[in-house]
Amino acid sequence: MTKLELNKDNVNVIKQEIANHKLPKDFINTVNNYYLPLADNLISKEKKPQQGNCLFLGIQGTQGSGKSTCAAFLKLIFETHYNKRTLVISIDDFYLTLKERQSLAQTSHPLFITRGAPGTHDISLLKKTVGQCSNIKTGDSISIPTFDKSIDDRATQSQWQTVNDPVDIIILEGWCVGLTEQSESDLKEPINQLEVLEDTDQSWRNYVNQKLANEYAELYAKFDYLIALQAPSFECVFEWRLLQEQKLAEKLKQNKEQSSGPSKVQTKEQLRRFISHYERLTRHALTSMPTQADYLLLLEADHQFSKLIITKN
Repeated sequence: MTKLELNKDNVNVIKQEIANHKLPKDFINTVNNYYLPLADNLISKEKKPQQGNCLFLGIQGTQGSGKSTCAAFLKLIFETHYNKRTLVISIDDFYLTLKERQSLAQTSHPLFITRGAPGTHDISLLKKTVGQCSNIKTGDSISIPTFDKSIDDRATQSQWQTVNDPVDIIILEGWCVGLTEQSESDLKEPINQLEVLEDTDQSWRNYVNQKLANEYAELYAKFDYLIALQAPSFECVFEWRLLQEQKLAEKLKQNKEQSSGPSKVQTKEQLRRFISHYERLTRHALTSMPTQADYLLLLEADHQFSKLIITKN
């Protein structure tokens, strides 16, 4: 890969973004060594977009792996260096409302009260939104949902993101973005105590798998490129996710007036159970993404990247 050089103004913008994310100053090395070459390689492909007029990128990674940070810096690089207007969408913002998940828990399986697993997203709304944003014209206005994790429910529409101008690149990031379904044989054995005790007949994981094989697969097939942030092991996930929860608690403490209900920041015990809902597919992603993704960003346990691999040319 060629070494991408930024001008002084772009470097200053990136440094400001690092400060905004409260990242250490030496994070500039991560940007220079990984995000810049990745962005440069993506732009150099010159592939005809599948999704309307936009290049459609997916970013997958375990909880706490840095997907939103990766998306934010790619957006910054695309816009400041290449003049490509970029929209970042999180699949998390398309969770079903609390009321909808309560209904799903009653009609399908009690475990669906917990957001996260495929089946707890409004994929129809997500596909519609991506389609609209990829073909937006000047003067149009499109609203993108926002999910408030502190209250475990969709935020009021006044808090939604609004897109008013045409975009060149859409980035969809999320822990299950790009995941494929598992084989029937892989579903038979429970993977943790949650499945042993609460999914005795496999109905929850079968439903999740069905969703992945159908509407999620239809959405993911529209990606032009898929990027995966590859954790070294599942065991890192709890510590990374715990760090996220601590940051959320700190943010809520500083912005009490923005919270529209009682806080649902999780304790360590609640978090361990919460992550159990993700374990099966997280482990599946760790084994499948190295051959499925177009780009792999390898992570160490300390959250530092060790290598950028282009798996497909």
